[in-house]
Amino acid sequence: MGELILPVPVMMIEDQPAFNDQLKMILMNLGYPKELIMSTRNLAEAEALLQQHLPNLIFIHVGIDPIARLNFIKKLKHIHPDSYVITILAQQQTALLFDAIQSGAQGYVFHHHTDIEIINNIKSILRGGAPIHHDLAQYILSRQIKATANKTVLAFTTYEYEILNLISKGLNSQQVANQTDIPLYKIEGNIKNTYRKIASLED
Repeated sequence: MGELILPVPVMMIEDQPAFNDQLKMILMNLGYPKELIMSTRNLAEAEALLQQHLPNLIFIHVGIDPIARLNFIKKLKHIHPDSYVITILAQQQTALLFDAIQSGAQGYVFHHHTDIEIINNIKSILRGGAPIHHDLAQYILSRQIKATANKTVLAFTTYEYEILNLISKGLNSQQVANQTDIPLYKIEGNIKNTYRKIASLED
């Protein structure tokens, strides 16, 4: 992780104590000082921490009270647009994950992820990319996004479509890079661009 700049402070909005402790230990092992990791289960307290400390890395569990927490993501991205927002989900709730990305989240971790999987997803985001798995790629490709009077249709580049298509078939980002001879950082960058397009859509 030495090649990455660790954004601080960190705020975790997580309702499961065991995962909260696991995530905190992972962050400390990556080099985050314990005193710069804030944790809360309460959105009101999270809003106060956001105003006082402007955390640069935010983990937020959206499975509980999702409407309020998705709105919180939108609010914090408005207040602090350069922050990294990583959503936490108890399971692969693909539609909710899509909604979190549309609200401004740049990545995700699942409660069932191993430490290595969580670390890899965090690294991808901090490198300027974004993680993605086949269920999410399938959902993005199958979702029909229609033009409205105020928004243009979500349009993928050739690379973005190819990456989504390959990942939807079960490949991971490294395997896509190997198969297409596109460097991994460009694969991750194209996924991030796809997320940005989703975030630009109206609800």
